[in-house]
Amino acid sequence: MNTRALLLSGLIAGVLMGLFSELPIVSILNCCLCLWIWVGGIFAVFLYRRFDNTVGPTTLTQGVLVGLVAGLVAAVLGSIVAAIVGPYSWQMINSLLTSVQGPGGNLGPLNDLVQARAGFSIFEILTNLVFYSFFGVVGGMLGT
Repeated sequence: MNTRALLLSGLIAGVLMGLFSELPIVSILNCCLCLWIWVGGIFAVFLYRRFDNTVGPTTLTQGVLVGLVAGLVAAVLGSIVAAIVGPYSWQMINSLLTSVQGPGGNLGPLNDLVQARAGFSIFEILTNLVFYSFFGVVGGMLGT
């Protein structure tokens, strides 16, 4: 296995996955079963094949590892981008809730979690690590 190609393709695809998954308008497509994440895993395998100079097909293990690396990079970078873009996203969500529910809308049991942004950021990075890794692996398998 070519470690340089693995890290380079995982890093490039992970950066794109993290950005597309957290930017406010573009991230809407992530609601479709983490679309950007598994497409990014497929793209990571494509890049791995381009950077790997060995002859022969890419194995399933290589696809899984490339997708996992890309998913982990996307989880970390996506959480950083979410922390930066978060206040703007919260304003959009709050205005949407106000227009739907009226002033003083309540999210029920999630209201406290949403109000405490630090707690929500920790929750987000943990869920990103799990879901982005899983769907990155699925994309790596599909790309293989």
